[in-house]
Amino acid sequence: MSDNSASSSPASRTWFRWAAFAMIVGGAAMFVLQAGVLFASSQSGYFAVVAPAIGVAQLLIAFGCVGLWSDHAFGGGIIARTGLALAILGLVFLAIGNILTPFGDLAVFYMVATVALPVGFLLAGVAALRGHAWHGWERYIPLGVGLLPFVLLFAYLGGSRLGEFAVGVWGLAFVVLGWAELREPPLEPVRVRERISTRRHRNR
Repeated sequence: MSDNSASSSPASRTWFRWAAFAMIVGGAAMFVLQAGVLFASSQSGYFAVVAPAIGVAQLLIAFGCVGLWSDHAFGGGIIARTGLALAILGLVFLAIGNILTPFGDLAVFYMVATVALPVGFLLAGVAALRGHAWHGWERYIPLGVGLLPFVLLFAYLGGSRLGEFAVGVWGLAFVVLGWAELREPPLEPVRVRERISTRRHRNR
């Protein structure tokens, strides 16, 4: 774990903890609800009922990402912030698409989410690795969350129950990310001048 825990304020740690718990709960709910289709008599009928609940779970995951973004979990750099902002946007669009499913098919929301979510986590994952913001196995989780949709893509393209279950497996990835977020304390923001002076010192 990072040595910055002592410098983080109690209020910041509390906010960070709640965000992490929200992501864990949201990811677990997403997995359970998506996996439930394996036991449903009608796939379309099942998602017509549970899609809004899946959307709420995805909003909880987005809340966890807001915690990462606001508490400089990946160092607060431009790549990390851009990536997490895209991920949050994708999660919100995905959640809206699911919540409003009973009122019609909102394909545009899913299209935005399909691009923004994985790209966002890929950027955040690269930032986490380059900035050494997290330590141990946790540092690879954001990148893994971004790569997993591409691994599961072929199962999902079939539109089968197995494909929907694959989306639920992605929910488990958010559970792991939330657990990593809970283990890693929030980082203090690093000022631009401090970064420049640090780079100059390393170059000498």
